[in-house]
Amino acid sequence: MKQSTLQSGMLLTLAALACSPLADAQSRRVVDAAGSGLLTGVIRDAEGVPQMGALVEAILPDTGLVASAVTDSRGRYHLNLRPGQYKIKATAALLMPAVRQHLVLARGGRTVVDMTLSTLLAPSGWIPASRRTVNEPSDDWMWTLRSSASRPMLRYADEKTYKVETNDDGQLSVSSSQQESRRGATGGSVSLKASDGGFGRGGSHQVLVLTRVDDHGSGSVLRADLSGPRTPYPVSPSADVSVGFQRRTMLNGYARTVLSYSGHPELTSGVGQTGLQGAVLRSAERMELGDMIRVDVGSVLREVNLSGNAVAMEPFLRVQAHGPGGLMLAYGMTRSRGTESIEDLDRVQAPLPVAVMRKGHLRMETGSHHALSAAKKIRGEGVIEVALYQDSLQNPLISGIGTLAVAEIPAEGFIADPTTGTYRVVGRDYSSGGVRVSFRQPVTHSLSLGAEVATGRALRAAFVQQQGSLNDVLAGLSPDRMYAGTAFADGKILRTGTTLRASYRWQPARTLTAVDAYRVGDDGAYLSCSVRQSLARLPGLPQGLEAVVDLQNLLAEGYQPYLSTDGQTLYLAQTPRALQAGLTFTF
Repeated sequence: MKQSTLQSGMLLTLAALACSPLADAQSRRVVDAAGSGLLTGVIRDAEGVPQMGALVEAILPDTGLVASAVTDSRGRYHLNLRPGQYKIKATAALLMPAVRQHLVLARGGRTVVDMTLSTLLAPSGWIPASRRTVNEPSDDWMWTLRSSASRPMLRYADEKTYKVETNDDGQLSVSSSQQESRRGATGGSVSLKASDGGFGRGGSHQVLVLTRVDDHGSGSVLRADLSGPRTPYPVSPSADVSVGFQRRTMLNGYARTVLSYSGHPELTSGVGQTGLQGAVLRSAERMELGDMIRVDVGSVLREVNLSGNAVAMEPFLRVQAHGPGGLMLAYGMTRSRGTESIEDLDRVQAPLPVAVMRKGHLRMETGSHHALSAAKKIRGEGVIEVALYQDSLQNPLISGIGTLAVAEIPAEGFIADPTTGTYRVVGRDYSSGGVRVSFRQPVTHSLSLGAEVATGRALRAAFVQQQGSLNDVLAGLSPDRMYAGTAFADGKILRTGTTLRASYRWQPARTLTAVDAYRVGDDGAYLSCSVRQSLARLPGLPQGLEAVVDLQNLLAEGYQPYLSTDGQTLYLAQTPRALQAGLTFTF
């Protein structure tokens, strides 16, 4: 009996000794689990689509990689980490990495970090304060040289560093996607497009865009556009090449420079002068004076050669200041249409510089613009803005449609593109001033709707089917006071992967220039839109392939007919109808 009891005691002792390390390890795991923190979140692309299979890594500054996870079908990841300060890095194939620096993980807390991965040319970088025009080239309408210093002031988003929440269990949840940073990378896009109409944009086009972004916010971009053969006139290909640079500067700002060259042998003055060459140098710098004032200053240098030379230097200045209660006050001055702030250099390719002969000299469209504006955030993240402006326009160019007979071509003030059947003529100088009220309201987190009403003066035709020469018709134009209204939609439809920019701008009949012309720039009148549709969701097609369609004045509204002396019906129009469509592959 005693021997049996002794054996039982020895067995229990050995079992206890054997189990004690397991129990100690288990207890340590329980303690570690109780003392660790949970890191979770969702990884999406620039269109908001969750990314399955993305790699998320947690890195300590001293010891390196600590843990990693792969996202599930909904783009979610989970990491159990000890308290400390981490660098979180997310990567995926064909997408730029995203890095969240200096993440502090609390003991027993739950931290949510959502991150966005994007391709180099995805339109998610610089976000302009004003709405985008619908006729900007869809392949390069934005650089993605985004840095913390280049966030626009007039976003009216609550850009807090952290979003702190408490879940049902009382655990602290810290969410931040605003602090993620992008690492240096290169990328680009290739586009094949065909155009119908559009002054200087006829025929097929091959476009190459290459971009380099450094990890400290500087970068460069190259864009080259070469046209194909055109009919019915066999001319040499046209070429448009642009090179842009950005670098960081003092006062938490940055400077940007874009140089563009254009060669268009198809353009002619109609009196034996053929072949236009032009160059545009745009430079700007942004300065941040504390958290209250932002200053954009720069200039545009334009040069045109068409059997003569014309040069114009056009400075611009914009000052923005935050007022009480979310009020934004701004003053802007510019002598260059379409360039009022550094964000207007987002469009890499500058508008084609055009000049015509006038009084024996080659002249370009020039003028000046001054504006005072006040904007305020309203309920639902919307923005309402009121502006007063004063414009002066010299040598305003008016678009025309049709082929003029040789006898009808004026000796001065005329330039034509026979490959598209369009031309431009110079109108009379005039000045304008008025009021502009605009409203913008997000309807989803990626799509906004808005409207705009403006008053001012514009050139108006006083004829209907008047017979005479083009000079006689132009002599009947006069500036009249009138108003214009615009409705627009701008953003993305995440479910279908569609990027949309559409607008309808209405003006009274027979108007041939825009009301508030400096605000409108080269934007298309009446119904115009630009659509980018991702094709990557279709089977067998690669990531980054998109179909692109750009339309101007789809319904051909606002055409003002007149009869030439030989009985032909020709037209003047604020915006001739034009179509451009093709494919873009972003890599």
